[in-house]
Amino acid sequence: MGVTFDFTGKNFVVVGATSGIGKQAAIELVEGGANILAVGRNIERLDALKNINPKKISAVSLDVTCATAEDWIDALENFKNKFGKIDGGIYSAGLYGLTPLNSFDIELARKIFDTSFWGMVNFLQVATKKNFSNAKSSFVVMSSIAASYGSKGLFAYAAAKAAVQAAIKPFAKEIIKNGHRINSVAPAAVQTEMLENNFISEDFLSRQILGVATPADITGLILFLLSTRADLITGQNFFVDGGYIVGAYV
Repeated sequence: MGVTFDFTGKNFVVVGATSGIGKQAAIELVEGGANILAVGRNIERLDALKNINPKKISAVSLDVTCATAEDWIDALENFKNKFGKIDGGIYSAGLYGLTPLNSFDIELARKIFDTSFWGMVNFLQVATKKNFSNAKSSFVVMSSIAASYGSKGLFAYAAAKAAVQAAIKPFAKEIIKNGHRINSVAPAAVQTEMLENNFISEDFLSRQILGVATPADITGLILFLLSTRADLITGQNFFVDGGYIVGAYV
C-alpha cells in the first residue's frame, strides 16, 4: 500500500531540485498539493521542472557554493510575495568526488564541502527566519551513510556529510523556539546521476542486501519528516541504506 501526504496550501523550498532525490521530492510535494520554490544551477532543467506545474512551481537558479545571504533573501522574498511564507524545505544539493589523502584536489575537496555543508548553512540561516518561515516549519537536509561508513578515498565527502549530521543537533536547539524542526536523511547508494557518473564498487552495492534505492525510496521518509505526522521529531538522523549496515557484517 502506498502512503500519500496532503500538503495542500503548504509552501516548501527544494534546494538541488533539478535531479535525483531533490527532483523526486519536488514532484511529490506538488502532487501532494504544495507550492514549491525549486532551486538549482541548471536553468534548462529548472524550466523543465517548472513546466510540470507552472501554477505551483517557482524556480530560481543559484549556485549554493557562492550564493550570498542577499541572494537567498531575494529568492525567498519573491516566493513569499507569490505564495506566502514557507512551511519548510529540503536541502539535497551535493557533490561527490574522490579525494584520496595522498593525491587529492584541494579545490574539489573544498567544493564538496561548500556544496553539502556551507551551502546548507547559508540556506538555513535565511530560511528559518520569522520573516520567511511559518511557525512549526520542518527542514530536511541530506547526509549520507558515508558520514559513518566512509569508503577509501572519500574523506571530503564523508567529512562534509558528517558535518551535516553534527550541525543539525545545535540547529534543532536554536530553531525550536519557533516550533521549527530539522532532521537529516542518510542514504547509501541511490539510483541517480551521481551514481551513474561515479565509480561505486560492486562490493559496496552488494552490501545493500535489500537493493539499491531509487529516489522514491528516499523521498517517502523525507515527506513524512516534513509532514505534521512527524511533529515531535527533530535533531535526528535517519539511515535509508538498503540493509547496508547489517549487510556489511553478514
